[in-house]
Amino acid sequence: MTKNGLEIERKYLLKSLPPQLKGLRGTPVLQGYISTNESREVRLRRHGNEYYITVKDGGGLSRHEIEIAITRRQFDALWPATAGRRLEKTRYVLGYAGHTLELDEYAGDLSPLCVAEVEFESVAASRNFKKPAFFGREVTDEAEFRNASLALHGLPHGSPVKYQIGALPYLFKGGRLHVVLVMNSAQTRWILPKGQPEADMSRQDVAVMEAMEEAGVIGSCDSGLRAQCKLKGEKTLHVYPLLVTTVLKKWPEMTWRKREVVPVARALKMLGDRTLAACVERLADKLEA
Repeated sequence: MTKNGLEIERKYLLKSLPPQLKGLRGTPVLQGYISTNESREVRLRRHGNEYYITVKDGGGLSRHEIEIAITRRQFDALWPATAGRRLEKTRYVLGYAGHTLELDEYAGDLSPLCVAEVEFESVAASRNFKKPAFFGREVTDEAEFRNASLALHGLPHGSPVKYQIGALPYLFKGGRLHVVLVMNSAQTRWILPKGQPEADMSRQDVAVMEAMEEAGVIGSCDSGLRAQCKLKGEKTLHVYPLLVTTVLKKWPEMTWRKREVVPVARALKMLGDRTLAACVERLADKLEA
């Protein structure tokens, strides 16, 4: 099956899942992104027992979509290319006033997010839509609520689930992967540079800023790679690899933070939190691939 055409769709946050879903069985959806940018995304999706590869161009209300059904073997072969850009959800389909509502309940680190999508035959038809009472704010034009952005960055800034942003500064010395660690402010354990989200900055930009301020390194983040972990007693940490181009001799927090540039194997032993070490190891495997 091939689907090729214009997709006209409005998206809303849900105040809650409606009572009409009681007893209705949802379909599990697993999707990941081979590549994504502001104008185009290439997506893999498993919808129940069906498998698809999709290319979407554009954003907001109208987007062009090409979707092709593929086999499970093809899906499995392509799936590793989506590492770090995946999400899971359960989709419910509900009729309302002549429209089909697709309600998505997200799982994992995207829980408790719930959204609704409504597709229309024309832009004019979309303007005449009257939303049901259980719909909340419309997010059609908010890029951070696109599935590709959710898969890459997690929940948007200001969401109910709180998080921090971390950087994994790395460089290659003698062909070996090295990473940059810093001491926490109490000088009791080795950690990664990290900080709070900033409303007017992208998550990668926050990671770059924290790496410079806390570790004294300058570099750039890979826009397509991220890992996350939940540290004991702390917020969920979203970690972005940062390729180091400059190691500064002086930096803003040098008076109360030690810094070490060490081979990744040694870094894994230095990190006191095993969950954080496992997160670094997952990213290191991708960086060395």
